[in-house]
Amino acid sequence: MDRAEFEKLYDRTKESVHRYIMAKCFDLGDVDDIYQNTWLAVYLAVTDRQYPLPNEEAFVILIAKRQLGRYYSLASKLKKLISIDRAPEISGDIPDSIDVEDELIGRELMDEIGAAVRKKSLTAQKIFCLYCSKGMKLGEIAELMGMKESTVKRHLYSLLAEIRRLYERRDRS
Repeated sequence: MDRAEFEKLYDRTKESVHRYIMAKCFDLGDVDDIYQNTWLAVYLAVTDRQYPLPNEEAFVILIAKRQLGRYYSLASKLKKLISIDRAPEISGDIPDSIDVEDELIGRELMDEIGAAVRKKSLTAQKIFCLYCSKGMKLGEIAELMGMKESTVKRHLYSLLAEIRRLYERRDRS
């Protein structure tokens, strides 16, 4: 498979692979690393194969599944426990056109919402991310995560209600 064919494969399957990894990971902070590892492994696997693959999406999802297993192996877990957290990067200049007070209030609110989301179960966090950032429908999320749609709704609506209460409380202040 040449580079152009690989890029076409990537374009056709990237969204479903990202959704799969997001639904199956143990920590949403790991999604990008696993996604990158998956595509590196796919590239190495397809360079010697005939194109087209019989079922390319199933092939890539299988590699993603294996990468998830490798990423969460005991050795990887131990390495993560030993590693030192990196300090967050501070962005550069603030444009003059932005009202600094409004920007700070917006950032504080986003931090509070992020903290509220992180306090919820991993399942609720995944559902929230798949719904908000990937634009998936509740039925699609339920199918991907292997649960009933009513369970997905319960997790999502509970989290959204908490965010709404947080926003209303800040708005009253």
